[in-house]
Amino acid sequence: MLSFLCVLAFVPLPMCFFYILALVDLLDDYRLRKRVEQIKINIEAYDAFFKSGLWYDSFGLYEVGVGYSVISPVIGLFEALATRNELRPTVRRQARRLRDEFKSLQDFLKHVEQLKELSEAGMAWMEELCDVCRSAENFVGLFLQRMKNEKRGPLQNLVWAPQNFISQHKLLQQMARMNDKILDISNRGYEAIPSLLSWSNYENLHQREEPPPRDADQLDMVSFDEDVDAVMPQLLKDDPRCITISIVGVGGIGKTCLAKLIYDSQAIADHFPYRIWVSEKREVEIMKKILGFDDSSGLYYDHRNETKESYAFRLRQMVNAFFADKKHLIVVNNSYPSQFWRVMGSAFSEISNGTRILFSVRRLNRAPPVTDTNLIYRLHLRSDDESWALFKHELNISIASKLESNLKEIILRKCGGLPKVIVKLGELVSQRDPTPEELSRMLDQLNQNEGPWSEVLEDINKYLPLYLRRCLFYFGLFPPDYKIPARRLIGLWVAEGLGRQQGDEKTPEYVVEECLRELVNHNMLQVTQKKLNGKIKTCRLPEAVRVHWFAKAQQANFLQGHTNITSVIRRLADHVDENDAIFDHIHGNDTASLYPCYSDVVSFLSFDTREGSKAGEVIGKFLDRCISSNCFHFLWVLDLENVYKPKLPKAIGQLTRLKYLGLRSTYLEILPEFIDKLINLQTLDLKRAHICTLPNIIWNMLKLRHLFLDESFRSTFVWEGGRSPMDLQTLWGIFVDEDSLVRNALDTLLTITKLGLICKISRPFQKTAMSEQLDVVANWVQNLKNLRSLMLKSFDELNQPWDLHLESLSSHVDLTSIYLTGKLKNQHLVSEFPQNLVELTLSASGLAEDPMQILDKLPNLQILILMSKSFTGKKMFCSFGGFPKLEVLKFKKLEPLEEWNVEKGALPSLKSLEIDECRNLMMLPDGLRHVRTLRQLKITKLPVLSSRIKGNQGEDWNKIAHGCHVLIED
Repeated sequence: MLSFLCVLAFVPLPMCFFYILALVDLLDDYRLRKRVEQIKINIEAYDAFFKSGLWYDSFGLYEVGVGYSVISPVIGLFEALATRNELRPTVRRQARRLRDEFKSLQDFLKHVEQLKELSEAGMAWMEELCDVCRSAENFVGLFLQRMKNEKRGPLQNLVWAPQNFISQHKLLQQMARMNDKILDISNRGYEAIPSLLSWSNYENLHQREEPPPRDADQLDMVSFDEDVDAVMPQLLKDDPRCITISIVGVGGIGKTCLAKLIYDSQAIADHFPYRIWVSEKREVEIMKKILGFDDSSGLYYDHRNETKESYAFRLRQMVNAFFADKKHLIVVNNSYPSQFWRVMGSAFSEISNGTRILFSVRRLNRAPPVTDTNLIYRLHLRSDDESWALFKHELNISIASKLESNLKEIILRKCGGLPKVIVKLGELVSQRDPTPEELSRMLDQLNQNEGPWSEVLEDINKYLPLYLRRCLFYFGLFPPDYKIPARRLIGLWVAEGLGRQQGDEKTPEYVVEECLRELVNHNMLQVTQKKLNGKIKTCRLPEAVRVHWFAKAQQANFLQGHTNITSVIRRLADHVDENDAIFDHIHGNDTASLYPCYSDVVSFLSFDTREGSKAGEVIGKFLDRCISSNCFHFLWVLDLENVYKPKLPKAIGQLTRLKYLGLRSTYLEILPEFIDKLINLQTLDLKRAHICTLPNIIWNMLKLRHLFLDESFRSTFVWEGGRSPMDLQTLWGIFVDEDSLVRNALDTLLTITKLGLICKISRPFQKTAMSEQLDVVANWVQNLKNLRSLMLKSFDELNQPWDLHLESLSSHVDLTSIYLTGKLKNQHLVSEFPQNLVELTLSASGLAEDPMQILDKLPNLQILILMSKSFTGKKMFCSFGGFPKLEVLKFKKLEPLEEWNVEKGALPSLKSLEIDECRNLMMLPDGLRHVRTLRQLKITKLPVLSSRIKGNQGEDWNKIAHGCHVLIED
C-alpha cells in the first residue's frame, strides 16, 4: 500500500481522488480510536503502575550528558507525534518506532559516558548521531508547529484533508529515511566503545621523576603570587585541626614551584616552628620521613599479630607522640596522597596543634576526598602577563625591545601558559642568544614534540566527558592566535545547546560557564586575561593542544569541510584564509551550487576584520546567495563581531531558527526591519553598533534573553505596548531621557539580572521632567529582585554628571556589582548597599562624608573604585579590621584628597592599589607597611608622591618595600 501511495504522490490525479483517500483515512482513524477507547479502562491501572517512580533531583557536572541534552528533545518530539490522535495510524506507529530507537540509543550513551572516552571513530559516530538528532528536531518540530498554527473545525478539516494527507505522507517518508539512518548508527554503536585502559595502567602512566625543587630566590614570585595568596591564608588560619591542601595540576604546571615558594616564605617560617619536605612516594616511606625514623619496619601492618584497628591505634599513638606540641608544615611532593591518606590519614585525626600538610598531585582522583579539613587547590595555566613575567625571569640576557615587541605574542601563544615550556624556552634563549630569525625557527619547532603536554592530551583523548569534548571542539572555529572573550564563547555555546541542560534548575548560561571552568581546571584551556574580579575575560586553546589534538575535530565531523568541501559543513568560520576550501565561495567568484555544502550549517562566524567597506559587502553577498539557495535555514548562530558595517540582506528574515545574532563592533547604523521575523532569537549583541533608534519590534521577540546596546552611542528606543520578552536577563546600554517610556513599559521587565542604563536630559529646561523619570527608574530598580549587576549613569544636557535617584538596595541579596555615575540624592545609600556586594564603582557621587568608614563594613567587598568627585572631602581613614576581603582599591582624580590614614589591621587582603591624579595627596599612609598582602602599586601623574618611592628609595619606600611591584606613569 505504501509503495502504491508513493507512486501516486508523483502522478497528477483529479483532486476528488485525494478527497476519497482522505475520507477513507478519516474512517480508518475513527474505527481505531473507538477500539482504543474500549480497552482504555482495562489498561489504566497497569499504566499507572509503570508511571510511578522516584525522581532523582540532584544535579552534578558529570551526571547528565549528551544522552540528555541531545537525544531527550528528539524523544519528546516523537512522543508528541505518537500521541496525536488526528494523525494517521501509520504515522503514529513509525513515530513510536523511532521513539523507541532513540530511547535505546539514550541508554547506550549512558554506558558510553560512564567510560568518559571515545575512539576517533567513536567521535565521528557521536557527531553523526548529533547531526541526525538535529535533523529530526528540524523536520518534526516544523511539522508540529504547522499543526499548531492550522487548527480548524470539522468542515475545514474535510476541505483541507488532501493537503493534510500529502503533508503526513511526506512526514512518513522523512521518518522512513530517518529510521534507516538511526538503525545504521545503532548497528555501528560499538565504534563508540574503545578498549578500556586498566586502572593500574592509568595510575602508572606518569610516574616520571620530578626535578629537585629550586631555591626560593631562583623562583619567580610574580608569576605565582595569586596562587600563593590563595593558599597561604588556609595554612595560616587559626584552626587547631590538621588540615590538608592538595595542589592539583598536570606535570610541569608549577606545583613544586608553588609549594617551594610557600615553604620558604618568611610568614610560613614564622608561623610553623617545624617544616618537613617529603619527596618519597610510598605511604610507609612518607611516614618514615615525617617521623624521622631510621627504619620503616615498625610502620608496616603486621597482619599476623594485629588487627587493622590495633594497627591504626598504634600509628595514631606514634603520630600523637611525635607531634605533641610541635606545629608542623609538611610538604609531600609528587606523591599519591589519596592512597597515603587512606592508609595513614586516621593517624593524624587527633592532632590539634594547627599542623598542616601540603600535597602536590597530578590528578584530582589522587587527592584525599574533599572534606572540611581536606581542601583542593586547582593550579591553572599561566595568564599572558604571568607567562611573560616568568619568561623574562628565566632569561640570563636582556631581551631587545624590538625582539619583545615583534615576538612577544608569538612566544606567549607557543608556550600556552605551561611553566615547564616557558622555563625551557627561556633557558634555550639564554644559552644561544639567538637572532630574531633563529628565535622564530626555534618557536616553530617548540610544539613539534607533544611531551610536555602529554598528560593534557591523554586526559582529552581518554577521560574527558563527551559534553566537555564537544565544547572543546568549538575552539577550532577561532583563529589560532585569537583570544576568545568568555562572554562570546558562553553565548555561542548556549545557542548551540552545548554543555549541559537540566530543566529549569540552572540557567543555560550558568551551565556552560561551569563547563568553561571545568576545561580551565583540567589545564586544557589557558585563561589569557582575567577581569578585576578574577573571572575569565579571554581564553584560548594552547597551541600544542591544537597541533596534536585538533585533527580529531575534523575526524569527528564537528568542523568538517574547511580542508575540503566534498562533505556537508555544519559549522562555518571565515578566517579570510586563501588556503581554506571555503574561501572562494565567500570571497571569490565561485558560482557553483552552494546547497550541497551549506544546507545543514548551524553556525556561521566571520573573522573578516579588514578596514573599509569591502568586508561588509562580501559577507552580505555571501549570506544573500546562501539563503537564496535554500541554505542556512537551520542556522542557530550568526556571529559577525568586528566585521565593519555588514550589508545584511533582507533574506536573513528567513532564518527563523536563529538564536544568536552577534553584531558587536560592527558600527552598524540601522537595524533592518526583518529583525522581527527572528522569533527564536535569544541573544542580540549590538554593543559598539551605532543604532540611533531601537525599533519597537525588539520588544516583540518573546524569547530574547540578552540585549546588549552601545552605552556611549546612546540609542533611543520605541515602545508601543503589546507583548514583551518573557525571560529577558540582560538589558545593557539602553538610553533613557525625559521622554522615554519607562513607566508601564520598561518597568514591566522584571526578570532582568543585569541592567545598564544611561539617563540623560536631552533638551534644556527639562530637569523637572527628568527628575520624575529618575524616580520611576529608581522604583523599577527596587522591583528587580533578581538583579545581580547594576550600572546606572545620569547626565545633564551638557553631558555633565547629574542627579541620581536610588533608594536602599540592602534587600537585593543577589546584587554583587554596582557602578554608579551621578550625584547621589540619597547620601545614605552608601550605608544601604547589599551585604553580598563584591564590586563597587562610584563616580561624581558628591559624598561629603568619608565613605571608607561606612563601606569598610561590607563583608564581601573585593573591588572598590572611587572616581572623580565621588568624595569631596580632604581626609580619608581606614580603621582596624575594615575591608576584610578588599583586594583591589583605586582612587582616580580625587583632587580634594590631601590625607589618607590606614590603621594597622585595616585592608588585610589588599593586593592591588592604584592612585591616579589625586594631586593633593603628597604621601602614602604609614599603615601600608602592615598590609603584607600588597602585590602591586600603580601611581599615575603624581610627581611628588612618585619621588618618595622612585628608585626603591625615598621617604615612603619602606612602607611598601615588602615584595610590592611598583609601576609609576608620568
